[in-house]
Amino acid sequence: MPVKSVFLPLTRLWLNGGRGVVALALTVALAWAYAQTFLREFPSTVEIRQPHEMELRHLAMTTETRKDLALDFSRGVSEPLNNWLPHRTDGVVRPLWPWLAAWLVDASQGQSAVLSPRFARQVHLLKLSFSLSVLVLLGLACARAFSVPAAALTVFLVGFGVWLPSSRFFLPDLLFSVLFLLTWITCIAALKRNSLWLHGAIGFLAALANLTAPTATPLMLVFVGVSTLRWMWGWIVGHFAPGGGTTLWVRRNHWLGLLLLGVCHVITVGPMMSFAQQKLGDATPFHWRWFENSDEMRAWTRTHQTPDVLRAVPEEKVPSIENYRATHTTEEIRGRLKSGAFALVKEVLGFDWSRGCSRGSFAAAFGGLLVLLVLVLLFMAPRAHHAGQALHPETAPIVLFTVLALVVCTFDFGWDMPVLDSGSRPLAIYGPFILSLVWACEALIHRVRRRQMRLPVLFLYELTLWLLCAAAAWWLIAFLQPTSSTA
Repeated sequence: MPVKSVFLPLTRLWLNGGRGVVALALTVALAWAYAQTFLREFPSTVEIRQPHEMELRHLAMTTETRKDLALDFSRGVSEPLNNWLPHRTDGVVRPLWPWLAAWLVDASQGQSAVLSPRFARQVHLLKLSFSLSVLVLLGLACARAFSVPAAALTVFLVGFGVWLPSSRFFLPDLLFSVLFLLTWITCIAALKRNSLWLHGAIGFLAALANLTAPTATPLMLVFVGVSTLRWMWGWIVGHFAPGGGTTLWVRRNHWLGLLLLGVCHVITVGPMMSFAQQKLGDATPFHWRWFENSDEMRAWTRTHQTPDVLRAVPEEKVPSIENYRATHTTEEIRGRLKSGAFALVKEVLGFDWSRGCSRGSFAAAFGGLLVLLVLVLLFMAPRAHHAGQALHPETAPIVLFTVLALVVCTFDFGWDMPVLDSGSRPLAIYGPFILSLVWACEALIHRVRRRQMRLPVLFLYELTLWLLCAAAAWWLIAFLQPTSSTA
């Protein structure tokens, strides 16, 4: 039987349902492995142990927040509703994670409830169920947009490379990583097609991330800057080159969209800012950012908890960007930015397989694939003859946003690393980074396929992805093996 007569029915079978079945099976398998690894990696989270200082601060805030969940309308309506929303902060701890955990605290057990086995077990299951649900949804979304191995690798790297190590302690790192990734995805979607509801979603998701941990504001500001540049380019093209291209990006939506973004953001973080202004005398208490190390920050914030104490501090002694610049040279500031960025990259792209999946190895593999696909598209593939064979019209602003956001967030997170030295907050940047690499590779290979590139290029691409899947499976099988009971 000729090869072609066998190949075509198999191709139809794959496209008509086989692809979906394989993608669903891989998603279920990865979800099962994630749950098993989660339960095996962190059994101590359901046991009594001595939490470290940042956990104690979140636990104390959880106990305080529990009082706000009982709505009492005997003294009015607006005040109980406002107190019910996530709003409590001490300048370092953000309100969303303590607010969620407070629902699991039994009010009748008092302050000791936060350290009870029952509470620890419920928090453990909350993290597992939340991350597992989002992971399955991410897998289904990637299976629809990407090839099967690319979707499986995305789920593996985000779930096992970011969310699993972010679940170690009673800290909001897992929740922040999820919200940061969703904000990033929404920004990319808004740069492709700037519907008004996407702008509102960016403001809302970034606000939720800011209510969880510091901070998604730089990501949102980069989006505002890049989208404004896109508006300026659209204005120039619209006035001086009419009919010059096809795009789903609507210029008239820009300013109204930014207004909607700002309104949604301010409304969501408003209760926290109001509480911070009332309790700390500052709606944006970022004093913790301007210390040299975590010990200095904790000692200062521990004793400066009220507006009266803060007002007693001389203006030149208040930790702020102005006083930091006045007491540090430009070389010292650059040195902290550089050392923080290098420390962040080292932590995020760690190559230690014993601590988890090698995030740097997979990132390097996708980076190499991206470079090769760019070269193939430029020098080997046939030229595009219609819009379906060309890159997306908004490729330039998307690439600009991705590069700028990665650079800005790397320096922003890196600046905070000497101060916020606990938890896994820096790993939040890896999810958007790896998703952008996979997204770019898949977009380029789609264009290569549409230009009727020779089969070996497509075969080598798919083979490389399946080899990476095999490496991921090898790590999972090795990790899930039962450990020896003998030392």
